[in-house]
Parts: sequence; C-alpha cells; structure tokens
Amino acid sequence: MKFKPEMLQLYFTVGTQDTNNDSEKLLRLVKEALDSGATAIQYREKGSNSYLNTEEKINLGKKIHHLTKKAGVPLFVDDDYDLARAINAEGIHVGQSDTDPRVIYRKSPDLIIGLSVHNLAELKASQPALKVVDYLGTGSVYVTTSKKEEIPPVGVSGVKKVAENTNLPIVAIGGIQEDSVATLKDAPIAGIATISAITKSNNVARTVKVLKQRGR
Repeated sequence: MKFKPEMLQLYFTVGTQDTNNDSEKLLRLVKEALDSGATAIQYREKGSNSYLNTEEKINLGKKIHHLTKKAGVPLFVDDDYDLARAINAEGIHVGQSDTDPRVIYRKSPDLIIGLSVHNLAELKASQPALKVVDYLGTGSVYVTTSKKEEIPPVGVSGVKKVAENTNLPIVAIGGIQEDSVATLKDAPIAGIATISAITKSNNVARTVKVLKQRGR
C-alpha cells in the first residue's frame, strides 16, 4: 500500500491495555471506528498492563488486519518489526528511543514508517533518519493518561513549530478529545491520532466525525 497523507486524517491507536485486556472489545472498537470513517489503525500492544504473549499478539494482530484490509485502511504496528512482518501490516511507528527508521527501511523498504517527534529539538536531532520516514507523530498536544510521557505537552503552538520546519505530513497526538480538537482546526497537520477519545467514547461514530472535522 502506497502512503498518502490522507491516511492520517483519523488515526486510531489501540492495544489490549486500553480495553482492560479484552481482545473482543478491542476488535469491536476497531470495527466501529473503521465503519465510522477512521483512516488508519495502529496496533500498540505495550506497557505494564499488556499481558499478551508473542503468539497471542500475532493472532490478535491478524484479526485486526483482517478488519483494516476489508476497510481499505492501513494497519501500523508500534515499534515491533517482527510483529509487523508476522501480520503483514502496512506500516510501523517508532519513537525516539525505539528502532532506528533507517534500520527498518533497510530490512523492508515497502513498510510505511512513522516517527514520533515531540518537539523542534527532536525534529532537528532526527534529521539523518527523516529521508526514510513517511510521516511524523507530534505531541503530546495535551496531557494524556493513555501513555507514560516523560516530555511535557507541547500544546498547539509546539505542533505548529514542528510543522513549519518539515515537509513531512504530521499527525497530532496526545490528549486530544472532542472538546479540544477545535484548537487544532487551523494547524498545518494531516490529521489527529487518538486512543482514549475512542476507547472511552459512548458514541464512536460521533467521536470519529468530530475528530476528523476538527470540531468544524
């Protein structure tokens, strides 16, 4: 699958740690998000609340991929090259302390590669790797409880600073909810990434619509 910036419009990230270790709930949420217009899914099985072994991750990843393929939407895996290859995911997303994008590209130039860049300093430090990166995840925009963040939120202004200094498309990440997404309506970004806005939503269709439209 060839990367297009439009894939980032509404990027739903999820793992069993976000659904109280309920794989069936995760699959229901993924399907509902896809049916509602999500444009990318990231399978992020990570953290102390994730209890799946390798075989279980692969089995669940294949089920998620079955759903994304039916919807014509790319599936990304968070910093697990072997898992991404095992389930034939379209892409992989890595952070600053994860696998170097250049290593991934040398192994699999067909994979779409995303890189987390929290701020301008990290963007500058990442320059050598950016030639093989397809998009950037920038934030956290706001405080988030879904991930352990060591870097304070950068706010909308921080996202704009990164966007103004790169030609790569950006998906804004971190703490973005229905009632705050409008603050990003004029930001030069390709889309919004979320975990909790969807996993905790009582109306996924509405949430996806609001986030895609950035509150417009």
